Amino acid sequence: MSRCLPLLRWDELGISMIEWLKLYCTYSTVSTIQRQHLNRPMSFIIKKHRTLIAIAALALLGGCSHAPFVAPPMPAVTPEAWSFEAKGDSGSKPLAATAWWKDFGNTELNALVESALLANTDLRIAATRVAQARALVDTVQADHYPQLGLGAGLQRGRNSSADPKTTQARAGLRASWEPDIFGDKGLASLAAEKDAEGAELTRQAMRVAIAAEVMTSYFDARSLAQRQAVAYDGIATLERLTDVTRRRFEAGQISKLDIDRLTAELGQERANAAQLKGAHEVRLRQMAVLLGAAHPPVGLTFPATDNAATGMPAVVLPIELLERRPDVRGPARAVEAAVARLGVAKRDLYPRIALDWSGGKERLGVGNGSASPTTVVGYGMALSLPIFDGGRIRANIEIHEGKAQEAMLAYEKAMLSALADAETAVVQLAAASDGVSALESTQTAGAAALSKSERLFNAGLVDINTVLDTRRSYLKARDGLLQGQGAQLAAAVAVRRAFAGRV
Repeated sequence: MSRCLPLLRWDELGISMIEWLKLYCTYSTVSTIQRQHLNRPMSFIIKKHRTLIAIAALALLGGCSHAPFVAPPMPAVTPEAWSFEAKGDSGSKPLAATAWWKDFGNTELNALVESALLANTDLRIAATRVAQARALVDTVQADHYPQLGLGAGLQRGRNSSADPKTTQARAGLRASWEPDIFGDKGLASLAAEKDAEGAELTRQAMRVAIAAEVMTSYFDARSLAQRQAVAYDGIATLERLTDVTRRRFEAGQISKLDIDRLTAELGQERANAAQLKGAHEVRLRQMAVLLGAAHPPVGLTFPATDNAATGMPAVVLPIELLERRPDVRGPARAVEAAVARLGVAKRDLYPRIALDWSGGKERLGVGNGSASPTTVVGYGMALSLPIFDGGRIRANIEIHEGKAQEAMLAYEKAMLSALADAETAVVQLAAASDGVSALESTQTAGAAALSKSERLFNAGLVDINTVLDTRRSYLKARDGLLQGQGAQLAAAVAVRRAFAGRV
């Protein structure tokens, strides 16, 4: 009878991670033989129960080969609560676990995201890797079963010219099987299964990332299009102002210097509009790569987005976040696979048993005659045990211990990164929302100042410099507001990417 050690962290046991991995499946064995023969001499016990002792020794050598595999414990890095207020705004909704991009109420955006999830080349590559990993599971699991093969042969020969020709024909089956006595094949299958699960979780994490990148690219393109429209409006306003100034110059009311200043301002605005147009086209081409298309999307109208999506949602607790994020669960599967492969490496120290059976028909013919076919059957068992290999097995065990430790540290890093991503996204969303509120007030005041300065200029009460200064302030505030709104949308996407967990 055997039992596993309690599942405790290495820091709770006061040992290193490597020592914990070594103790991970340690067993204690209770001898029923000694309990039944406490007063018997040991020689009598050995003679009478030689078979039972051998079986017990094999079970002890097997260690935890037949024990249920339990995932390693979670490192103590998970806080009980966030450092920010996680309740969200009044009436906030919990984040959706799937299709979270629909929170923004933009049908055009929804279509782009769903198209990317179907056609993105990185996702298609990830899908092929998942298929490969699953096929590898089938390959490894095939070692559990006996191997059966069919063979046939024909041989003709003559020892000398005086001897008659001989013909030998044979056909039969051959079967071989290596029983999984110590669980090495089971652990190898488990490692392959965890690799396949990890590949699938990597694909899911990539789906989350692709959806978020499409959304961010879309909102960036929309922000650039809006800023470009503002620049064109400013150009049109400057052109009208230039016409008015030219007429006043022709009437002798102002000097040509005012016209030169407007012309320079107009050229600068046109250059700014050209830069925004180029940035917009670059963003659309980047979106095309995400969509798996050769050409950027055309005909985008950039409809309005639900403002509620930029509010602070009701987020989940840290432990719930780690449980639903595939980029955290994937490294956990890598730890399980590494521990399983460590078990496989340790089982190279144990003996191996192979069973072999063959049977078939054989016929021998001499000259033109032919003997009756005979049935040939053979079977056997082979036992191998490593005695000396120059330290190869021990070195391989140390390698896999290091890989298990590396996987555990990568798992811990993934959790820390996920927690940091979530907190950063929430902080950025709060800051962006506050910034948008301030920029809205600034734009309103700038619009009023520009309108007043233009009226005063038309009345001849102020010069062109006053109009240009107020106009620059207004355009700066309006452009800043558009950039702030874009940053707010990007932060809202980041929050959903961090907390939604899957697509």
